[in-house]
Amino acid sequence: MKFRLTGKFGEMSPVRDWQPHSGIDIAMPEGTTLRSVADGVVDRVFDGTGLIGKGLSVQFPDGTRAIYGHMNEVKAHVGDKIHAGDIVGLSGNTGNSTGPHLHFGLKDANGSVLDPTPITDKLASISGDHVGPLGKVFAWGTESIREKAADMTTEIALGIFDSLKDFLLAGTLIGSAILIILKVAGWRDGGRWAGVLIVVNILLKFIFGGI
Repeated sequence: MKFRLTGKFGEMSPVRDWQPHSGIDIAMPEGTTLRSVADGVVDRVFDGTGLIGKGLSVQFPDGTRAIYGHMNEVKAHVGDKIHAGDIVGLSGNTGNSTGPHLHFGLKDANGSVLDPTPITDKLASISGDHVGPLGKVFAWGTESIREKAADMTTEIALGIFDSLKDFLLAGTLIGSAILIILKVAGWRDGGRWAGVLIVVNILLKFIFGGI
């Protein structure tokens, strides 16, 4: 995926007071261009005073609403008609946020939250600059090679970091399961160490996860 998914739908975290996550979080640099995933009408704009920070809601013809949060700038107004792919604003780090990312949620016509995970890839693909591979090559003429190299290095580092995070989270879960089995088998310290690994797993999710 073009950007990293840092917060899953329904995920519970101490950062959110153990309440199920009402949407998904996608890490992206501040100022990333955001676009509407479908045709609709802007029915609400968030001014930045709430937990979600600056953002907006786009209502689709079937009544479903798409919610964008933690934006730096909203480029639409209530009542604006939006087409799929139209720019709605720039991502940011406003509101109750632990780092630059986009909070994206869906609600049905009755106001119940929906899982936006199935359209994560579509959302990520239409976010940011839309310059094809050839265009990126020609763009090097206006940007220094040093900057491009730095960007590539950052992308590689983020990929390694993401893999390490997944490895640590999986390792603590598997390790705690093995220790519980050993506890049942008779090793009295197994339960204590299993508890330690579970706590470590929770702390890692707190450290790595976004709002």
